[in-house]
Amino acid sequence: MVQELNFQPFHDRIPPQNVDAEEAILGGILLDPEAMSRVLDILRPEAFYLSAHQELYRAALTLQNQGSPTDLMSVTTWLQDRGLLEKVGGQSKLVELVDRTVSAVNIDQYARLVVDKYLRRKLIGVGQQISQLGHETAKDLENVLDDAEQKVFSITQIRPNQGLVSTADILTKTFSEIEQRSIGMAVPGLACGFYDLDAMTQGFQRSDLVIVAGRPSMGKCLSHDAEIVLADGSIATISEIYQRRQACLLTLGSDWRFQTTQPSAFVDDGIKPVFQVKTRLGRTVETTLTHPYLTIDGWQPLSNLKVGDRIAVPRRIDIFGSETIRACEAKLLGYLIGDGCLTKISPEFTNQNPQIQADFIEAVTQFGNLKVPREDSSGQRTPSFRVSTDSEILKTHRQVFGAYLRELTQQQKLSDRDLAVRLGVSDSLIGCWKKGTSGPSPEALQRLEQILQVRFEETFAPGTAAICSENALTQWLKSLSLWGKNAHEKTVPDMIFRLERSQIALFLNRLFATDGWATVLASGQSQLGYATVSQRLAQQIQHLLLRFGIIASLKPRLVKYNQTRRPCWQLDITDSRSIQTFISEIGIFGKEDATERVLTALATRRYQTNRDLVPVAVWQHLDTARGERSWAGVARQAGILSPSNIHAGQRALTQGRLLALATALQNESLQNLATGDVYWDEIVSIAFTGDKQVYDLTIPETHNFVANDICVHNTAFSLGLASNIAIQHKLPVAIFSLEMSKEQIIQRLLSKESRIESNRLRSGRISHKEWEPLGHAISRLSEIRVFVDDTPNISLNEMRSRSRRLQAEQGGVLGLILIDYLQLMEGSGSENRVQELARITRSLKALARELNVPIIALSQLSRSVEARADKRPMMSDLRESGSIEQDADLIMMLYRDDYYNPDSPDRGLAEVNIVKHRNGPTGCVKLLFEPQFTEFRNLASPNRT
Repeated sequence: MVQELNFQPFHDRIPPQNVDAEEAILGGILLDPEAMSRVLDILRPEAFYLSAHQELYRAALTLQNQGSPTDLMSVTTWLQDRGLLEKVGGQSKLVELVDRTVSAVNIDQYARLVVDKYLRRKLIGVGQQISQLGHETAKDLENVLDDAEQKVFSITQIRPNQGLVSTADILTKTFSEIEQRSIGMAVPGLACGFYDLDAMTQGFQRSDLVIVAGRPSMGKCLSHDAEIVLADGSIATISEIYQRRQACLLTLGSDWRFQTTQPSAFVDDGIKPVFQVKTRLGRTVETTLTHPYLTIDGWQPLSNLKVGDRIAVPRRIDIFGSETIRACEAKLLGYLIGDGCLTKISPEFTNQNPQIQADFIEAVTQFGNLKVPREDSSGQRTPSFRVSTDSEILKTHRQVFGAYLRELTQQQKLSDRDLAVRLGVSDSLIGCWKKGTSGPSPEALQRLEQILQVRFEETFAPGTAAICSENALTQWLKSLSLWGKNAHEKTVPDMIFRLERSQIALFLNRLFATDGWATVLASGQSQLGYATVSQRLAQQIQHLLLRFGIIASLKPRLVKYNQTRRPCWQLDITDSRSIQTFISEIGIFGKEDATERVLTALATRRYQTNRDLVPVAVWQHLDTARGERSWAGVARQAGILSPSNIHAGQRALTQGRLLALATALQNESLQNLATGDVYWDEIVSIAFTGDKQVYDLTIPETHNFVANDICVHNTAFSLGLASNIAIQHKLPVAIFSLEMSKEQIIQRLLSKESRIESNRLRSGRISHKEWEPLGHAISRLSEIRVFVDDTPNISLNEMRSRSRRLQAEQGGVLGLILIDYLQLMEGSGSENRVQELARITRSLKALARELNVPIIALSQLSRSVEARADKRPMMSDLRESGSIEQDADLIMMLYRDDYYNPDSPDRGLAEVNIVKHRNGPTGCVKLLFEPQFTEFRNLASPNRT
């Protein structure tokens, strides 16, 4: 009569059981009418090892629920009437149980012994099932692990069977709850602490899926001076973009290629601690610790990265402007930035290459009204050329200007005296201008235009530069903010970045003609390079090269100068593909022989690289794609020599090798990765640089943009709900933050509790009298049970596993699960995003029911809300909204009118619009919003009429 169990004995051992305790329990029930009530909440029939004991206990349980006695006669009669008496051993078996039982005093202790053995038998059975799962290799490993954990977890969740409960008992409990609610003591669900919201929702119901939708999070930020290339080729800092509220910039698509996009929001996130990330190529960017960077395994916050990790940077920024300048101007800028002196009376150029000297003089002549008398180079190693105004041309132009000025003053009846007073100059100077013996300065000429109400540049054919006291080239360099800068201060003018492709190439060609080189080292390695003492200039050149797809590394160097060594910055181009691109599209004027030698050397060498590699972790993605196929078979199909020795999982791959393997596997995603626009650069340092003003941009769909030539990625109400529930109900709350770090979340809670502005908490600017409330706030928050998990890109299975574990650790009770935010949750990767999100929301709803806990998930709004005149969000504004609308029990939309309308009469108010409520009304609730504390508060007291 032993119960048939779904497991095999382990080495012929009997499963855990305690038949004596079972008999003592049954004997006690038959002997003592009150014994049954003592084990009712502990035991269920399945806990008994022998099937006969199960039937006996089930009979007693039924009689108990019917209000009948459970003595020997009653149980015997019940079994006999149903033909079960002989199955349990007959009446003699029941009499024997009573005779062997002395007392029922320890019956509850015996019940715990029986339950202990029962759970151990369940564990053995689950172990057998998990073993079987382990052999099911066709199932995804993550799902297998989740199923196994769920089976083990189900053992801890076994609850006593309450059986049938009378309506009288149910009515008594129901009346008590109604009575409490009538006096404002409780709501059916979990009260969130916002009175109007609780009144409308009746609290958050257990097993409900609640969606809170609003603007994307603002936790990720860049330093104010981070530079972003725009669609017209210009460069702007993120601070400037924030002020303009408009930009068209680069973003990385899912196909690993860059495209242009426009931000949907511009965020000032105050002053925060920032850290500088520097890469092997010498690129740098400053961000907060929570700002994500793209790795081969997805976006990871800086706090998760370390030196040696590889992050995505553009290998090409294929953006050029449409503006043009004269070819002579592009040449002169390249020459003067490289070898020019811009701090003397006139511009000077120093170079010893006769070909370059001749080209420079020709460019000066073409510029107009200038001449280049050669400086006396006696005693000098290198000749210098000073650019000055052509005196004969200047004299002619000034005479023409003098005649034109006399005509204008006569027409307007202005005497020399009147004009001199208004200009603040002498009468005699006005006379000299009219005679053509001298000309006004650019500043005086500008004031003269205002007085005479004329534009000389439009009415005076030679142009104003032809008659001023400064030469035209000096004036032009001033307008470009280059004049007066020494070698350490030189930069590329803003105008250059907006030029068309050919003119940027011409500028770089002449710039490299000065301090650039092309050489073949003794090792046979080809190299192009450029050196400058201006770090800013070197970074700008590195960026301009990137527009042609040329990868250059930037490093500090020491060079000999006047018997000393001084620091400089050197750009090295060593990748053969980049070298070939540079020579074919840009070149170096005057050094064509050197570049030809480099091309010849490259032609005799097979392409190799130890830098431009895809990280080793890509093998995991290849392994998933290959399925059951052998690596040797995949390698043969990819055309790889020595297919048995491809070092799978051990070495980083070149793009070419990855493409061959991805093509053999017919995996489009990996093919895009192999041919995409991303270079995997190595982090060489992460350093704290202080507290700085930071900004962020909200990028629709792709959620990333390029800053400082590095790929970077782009919740107060929900935190208020979580903290209120944790404090008011003293229940544990789980927060899964896929966006903000756990430190940021706790800092917001601390600001709310201490009433100290969040920006002052971040900067440590705490007054003497605030330390006491801060200490009290820390003490209060230490007592609440809020648990934060800030694992980025967490999967649903991981979230489910950790929630179960937390519930078990907290005595089987969990108050709330908060997810920030839904669109950052990782899917299976095998479906499109809409299907993935549908699966996620269904699973979240199932998890809420399984754990009997409300789940609040934050969701982003689509860009459509920004395009409407009325910015109040609607349900259709939810990103990938179909599945969210279907699965959610409650959907709340957040809106602040003063965010969009600074003069709004509702300044300081926030609306919580309930747009879906499966079990109640919809409507709008207004709350106070205090941005300095990132806190929402009740608009009125709970006792209002």
